[in-house]
Amino acid sequence: MIDHLVAALRSGQVEHLLAPDAVLVSDGGGQVAAPLRPVHDVVEIARLVTVHCTRPGADLSVERANGRPAIVVRRSGRAQAVLCVDGADLVVTHLWLILNPAKLTAWHREVPPADDPGGHTAGRRADAPG
Repeated sequence: MIDHLVAALRSGQVEHLLAPDAVLVSDGGGQVAAPLRPVHDVVEIARLVTVHCTRPGADLSVERANGRPAIVVRRSGRAQAVLCVDGADLVVTHLWLILNPAKLTAWHREVPPADDPGGHTAGRRADAPG
């Protein structure tokens, strides 16, 4: 499901993966603009996750957070968001969008030099095969 969500984010077609009763809970920590209450509107959920996960220069990787599949969004190695999801088959029912800078520090990664093609990864890049 997570790989389909990454593809949907990149294509701008997130809404079709969301269950009609999907719920998004976000945490901006009072420092990043984020809804204070759970969001139940699938159009708004799709808009929010697309905006926060596909900014220019964003690097998406598939990792695990709190035992759930997650999409980690980094720019220049600094975590900008962690999106955890739950659902069944290819339908996303629950989304947790972490934007709180205090909770993202553990997700920061050093960016390998441009001449180090192997680099290091904390997880599987979302655009890598496999």
